[in-house]
Amino acid sequence: MNNVWGWIGTITGITGAVLVALNFEYSKFGYISFMISAITWTIQGAKNKDKSLVFLNSVFICVNGLGIYHWFF
Repeated sequence: MNNVWGWIGTITGITGAVLVALNFEYSKFGYISFMISAITWTIQGAKNKDKSLVFLNSVFICVNGLGIYHWFF
């Protein structure tokens, strides 16, 4: 169970992708799911001292923040 953050990131990432791909009324919630995914993968990367994973998902956090801002505010 030392990869719990990775599995949460995987499941929420897949959920976000499906929500955005469906392009329906609730697609905007895909960005929230993507944000959760990026945060959990950043945690997992930090635990594993994987700087590239931390950097990639830090950028994704910023991009998802833009998506959330655009669609919710």
